Amino acid sequence: MEYKYGKFQNVNQETRWATTEEIRQSTTYINLHADKYPTAGIPIMSDGHEAYVDGKDTHTLIFGTTGSKKTRLFCMPILNYFVRAGESFIVTDPKGELYARTSGMAKAYGYKTVVLNFRDIGMGDMWNPIALPYKLYHGGKRDEAISMLNDFVRTIASPQLERNQDVFWPEMASSLALANLLLLMEAASEEEANVSSLASLCSNAASDKLKRLSANMRMESIAGMNYKNVFTSAEKTLQSIMVSLFGMIRIFTTQKNLTNMLSGNTIDVAKFGREKTAVYLIIPDEKSTYHFLITTFIKQAYEILIAEAQKESNRTLPIRVNFVLDEFCNMPRIPDMPSMISAARSRNMRYYLVAQSLHQLKGRYGEDADTIKGNCENWIFLTSKELDLLEEISSLCGSYFNANGQERRLISVSELQRLDKDKGEALIMHARQYPIISEVADIDEYSMFKGYDAVPLASYEVPEAKMFDLEKFYKDVILERRPLPFA
Repeated sequence: MEYKYGKFQNVNQETRWATTEEIRQSTTYINLHADKYPTAGIPIMSDGHEAYVDGKDTHTLIFGTTGSKKTRLFCMPILNYFVRAGESFIVTDPKGELYARTSGMAKAYGYKTVVLNFRDIGMGDMWNPIALPYKLYHGGKRDEAISMLNDFVRTIASPQLERNQDVFWPEMASSLALANLLLLMEAASEEEANVSSLASLCSNAASDKLKRLSANMRMESIAGMNYKNVFTSAEKTLQSIMVSLFGMIRIFTTQKNLTNMLSGNTIDVAKFGREKTAVYLIIPDEKSTYHFLITTFIKQAYEILIAEAQKESNRTLPIRVNFVLDEFCNMPRIPDMPSMISAARSRNMRYYLVAQSLHQLKGRYGEDADTIKGNCENWIFLTSKELDLLEEISSLCGSYFNANGQERRLISVSELQRLDKDKGEALIMHARQYPIISEVADIDEYSMFKGYDAVPLASYEVPEAKMFDLEKFYKDVILERRPLPFA
């Protein structure tokens, strides 16, 4: 048995820097001038002409403050890698620059390009966040539909839940919003199942009719229980709940172009893992107004792709789908993110999570931050002044004994703060290898990615969203022309 444990018995040197040869053996070599790449992934070493990338089913966590070149060193290059390797991707694009720099080559390589554009609403694609739950609900998958609707409600409620010390009001408002969505599932047509109809049901004008209808609903039903919990409240309490609810859905009542965009659908997420697709989620980086919609889209896309993978004999997507989530911690918490990142690998999906700090990650995900970190086999560090992050990176790199017999860190907190930005230096902890400080090429050093013009964004015109008519529905139920849902 000694031969098995001998390598662990030399305690004098627990760590060292990885050699170039070790990194080469654990990665895939790519001639970047080739027309097609054998695989794609995060570059562990790259000079703009050749690269060694992690093409395995591993997730990656990138730490770097604003201005640390996270986008130029990693996000932009890997999107081009994906295109030449024939892999699909979904990327959050806070400034629109990823679309500008990569969409042209994606089109040249035969990709379907999808753009949810929350910066210039009216340009790109349309997406109805309620359409998929409606389809599932009427396709016999009600539990999945209700779970998806609940995720949507939790996401739109997240700003209030984070701001308010007393979560009673947003929780009760969430209950009413979920009940209204379930009413749409039962009573609305497919065209009427949209955010405009939801906003209408969440108004003060609708509350009296909803209260009367809910009086005859079964308490055992989710909608009936939620309605009665709200409508049996005292009048002042009910008004406070309605104020909280209106705050949650105000965006759907004040921005007509947004509600029109969210009332149609030009996207088929199920095809992302079967056809080469480049999905850009363009969001303003100067405000967080639309971030909850990005969170909802990412969660829905994941669930659809999991379902598509289950249809295959090997339970994996035919084409790998990569989620590149820039500003990951500035978005509302993605429900079930720890479970998602754990299950994605075996379904041919990978996550690249870009965060500014460890504090930011823990602030958004709490105890789940450790699970998320633990599922990322690649850690990339560019720069930070955050002591907790610096200490963790330094500690993970390990210690050794110098020539004087003194123990010291392989890289100290002080040294971590002096990585050369101009040279593209990054500390990379790759899989089970020793750490390496690598010089990674800037996007401008990749001559093979130049010369592709961005795809012009097409505008769309949609008719005003068709809304569910509660007044007519109420009369039909009273006159027994229609059955009462959940009765």
